[in-house]
Amino acid sequence: MALPREFVVFDTETTGMPPGARLVEIGALKVRGNHVLERFDRLVYPECPIPEAVIQIHGIDDRMVAEAPTAKQVLPEFLQWIGKAPLLGHNIRFDATVLAAEAARYHLPLPENPTLCTLLASRKLLKRRSHSLESLVRELHLPAAAHHRPLADAEHTLHLLWKMEMMFGRELRMSTLGPGTPLASYQFSPPAPTPKTSLLQEAAEQDQAVDLTYRLRSGNIFQTLVTPRFFYRSSRQQWMEALCHEAGFYKSYRMDRVLHAELAPHASPAHARRLY
Repeated sequence: MALPREFVVFDTETTGMPPGARLVEIGALKVRGNHVLERFDRLVYPECPIPEAVIQIHGIDDRMVAEAPTAKQVLPEFLQWIGKAPLLGHNIRFDATVLAAEAARYHLPLPENPTLCTLLASRKLLKRRSHSLESLVRELHLPAAAHHRPLADAEHTLHLLWKMEMMFGRELRMSTLGPGTPLASYQFSPPAPTPKTSLLQEAAEQDQAVDLTYRLRSGNIFQTLVTPRFFYRSSRQQWMEALCHEAGFYKSYRMDRVLHAELAPHASPAHARRLY
């Protein structure tokens, strides 16, 4: 099947690896044929500090996102903006997983837009040691620009697609860009409850605070008040994302380090606070 005439190229930057990482910026291009029709570019407040190691990669720090809307506001805006267009990205699985995790946090449905990947096409068609977007831009002499900001990387991805079309013609088909997995297929389902997690998942559903006894990596044990929100698996571990009442922002807790949890029905309501 030939490539779609209209599509959206997008990219994200985050606080780390999904599903636990949070969105900090999303950028996209709406394309028809060989023309860019519209651009979408939004910073996103991640409700937690951005790690210094990640800031060194994309340059987005806490002050830059302090006044930005959260993903709860930005994601519906983006999904409305893309309409039913196919979505294209370089390593689209990463970016689709980011959107799916954010949607799960806020109980937002994802649409059926097919997802296409220039990384898959590059691996099939180009003989290169590295298929990173930065390396391909340099080696294929694509237009130079900044990297690791979503709108810039969306433009790099589009130029890569056009370059491969020029190089391979009909060899570059939709199937070369992957199976067209619907965005909705990346939707997260919460892990099945266990005796340890059932109370915490119930608290998340009811937006209720919990007194948590937790063992740190150092082995130290402490008690804290949290409001659970999101459960996920990563690195073979099950995690809980919860609002830490003392810190005022969201943290992730390894479930195997939760020693005890009980509902705290009389706790004062807590809200995530801005870091600046």
